[in-house]
Amino acid sequence: MAPLLTSLVDPTLDNTIGAAYLGVVGAGFLFGITTLQLYRYFSSYPQDPLFQKTAVVTLWILDAFHLFLTIHSVYRYVITGLGNLPGLQVVQLSIQLQVLINVLVIVIVHSLYAKRIWKLSGYHRGVLGYISVSVVIAGFGIGLFLAYKVFTVKLFIELDGIAWAITAALGTSTAIDFFIAAAMCWYLHKSRGAGARLNSRIDLVMQYSLNSGLLTSACSLTAMFTYLLMPNTFVFLGLEFMLTKFYVGSFLAMLNSREKKKLQKSYPDESIDLNSLMKKSPITSSTGQWGLAPLTAHVSFPPVSTVSSNSEIRLLIALLLLTQPSHTTNSKGSAV
Repeated sequence: MAPLLTSLVDPTLDNTIGAAYLGVVGAGFLFGITTLQLYRYFSSYPQDPLFQKTAVVTLWILDAFHLFLTIHSVYRYVITGLGNLPGLQVVQLSIQLQVLINVLVIVIVHSLYAKRIWKLSGYHRGVLGYISVSVVIAGFGIGLFLAYKVFTVKLFIELDGIAWAITAALGTSTAIDFFIAAAMCWYLHKSRGAGARLNSRIDLVMQYSLNSGLLTSACSLTAMFTYLLMPNTFVFLGLEFMLTKFYVGSFLAMLNSREKKKLQKSYPDESIDLNSLMKKSPITSSTGQWGLAPLTAHVSFPPVSTVSSNSEIRLLIALLLLTQPSHTTNSKGSAV
């Protein structure tokens, strides 16, 4: 039977073994970045919910296992099967398993994004949360079907028979990436308010959401088109090796962006005359009003106009006084 897909190029050592080897090198490099992001996450956010930390660790473990499978498959083709050209046509078990791991990683990342959209949808009373959950479930079903079909093939030439499933899975993943990025940006944009600090954080999360969606979508589309145009090469396989790394890395980068924004963003200093504030909202103790010497503090925080009540002003003054040297006296003349 003639192949269903016609390749634009003939298979060579460069676009078969060479492409798979470069894919493993790229996957190893990206895994190193992911591991660094994991360390930074646990160092910076030890108080994050247990569910989120468990999901992050699970993603890293699956990503590490996926890297092991890719290294094993290329080793079998290059070292164990050296000089065995017919062996290059055999789909190794490690290749089949890495497709399944790939599906699981993508579904977990999509689910974590959908969880955020669901919360934002409930806050804004929208319907995108329901849609996001539905498309993630549908994508999971298509991915599982693809993994099952891959386990039924023995040779790469047999992948022509399930080309429609490969195309559907990669296309669905790309569409979900675009939808999730657009939905998150839409709800985050609607969440913007009058506070500069809140808006700056929202802008950064929007930027990471959009960039991660575009990055993973570009990788999925490239893998899909290289398979359709060059099905008898391993170029699409090398791209597939790196796909899970992009998903895990981009998700961790978004989580770590909270610390990055805190370090990068600066706000103008504001000088506050505490004596004028004390006239409007005096602080008293149980024995009477404190005797305060004239005091002016120069601190860095958002403008006072954002403080909404006298109680917040009183709390702010109390915190500032705790950081000042003790120079007041009580009724008996002793130092307070």
